[in-house]
Amino acid sequence: MDKDFFSLNIMELLKAGSFYLESKGIPDSRTEADLLLAFVRGIPRDKLYLELNKEVSPQEKEKYQEFLRRRGEREPLAYLLKTREFMGLEFYVDRNVLIPRPETELLAEKVLDFSKNNLVQKPVRILDLCTGSGALAVAVAFYWEGAEVVGTDISQEALSVAQKNAMQNHVQVDFRLGDLFRPVLGERFHIIVSNPPYVSEEEYGYCSPEVRNEPVLALLGGKDGLDYYRKIALEAEEFLMSEGTLILEIGCCQGQAVKEIFAGRGYQSLIFPDYAGHDRIVMAKKE
Repeated sequence: MDKDFFSLNIMELLKAGSFYLESKGIPDSRTEADLLLAFVRGIPRDKLYLELNKEVSPQEKEKYQEFLRRRGEREPLAYLLKTREFMGLEFYVDRNVLIPRPETELLAEKVLDFSKNNLVQKPVRILDLCTGSGALAVAVAFYWEGAEVVGTDISQEALSVAQKNAMQNHVQVDFRLGDLFRPVLGERFHIIVSNPPYVSEEEYGYCSPEVRNEPVLALLGGKDGLDYYRKIALEAEEFLMSEGTLILEIGCCQGQAVKEIFAGRGYQSLIFPDYAGHDRIVMAKKE
């Protein structure tokens, strides 16, 4: 970066940061430069524009420069800011968890539709497999009063993040360590929900550098991306209440394949698209 970087005021720092990120291929470079400097200074982004001619400390400039370098190396912005919004709530995120996506909000909304329509008897029990950051489990617990939510994950580091998010959003979720259903043996649930790893080995090769900086464990679903759906379809019946429902996120072209997997285990399935018209949610019940 320019050797005169440390002599710049806020307005000049924002311009220099934006130019640097643009040179590294970051699409929304000005917005991201703004967000990073605001984070370094510990103020809202809009307050930066009330201080454009102000000098900042050498320590803040050094930290800003370091963040720009890391973002230029395509470390995801959410990991740098340590936060991501999901379902109107703020979640802590770091390198141990997948960053919550807007499309996963549709998964949460499908679960919450059961609450709105009173389709499940009380008290309702909900299991979130592969909970990761806990975004899905925490959002459901936040918006569905009285729901008993359990979240499982194979990563202790991810569960530490999930627990932090439950505390941050003032909800109670029972997070447990283990692979899929292992932590809930002998228990049953009205709804089993999951955003499992579903990226195929081939697709992973085409993922953006940002995505490839996220945990591989939370992304790869085997050679064809369908391994977790096979496991869930095989085991879920033992953990579902009578008339219980599975609600799972899927990849944009996986609808028919996932539907066939569940049909092979005696489930009837419906596929729901996201707002872009791509396959996104499968809802399955036993025939």
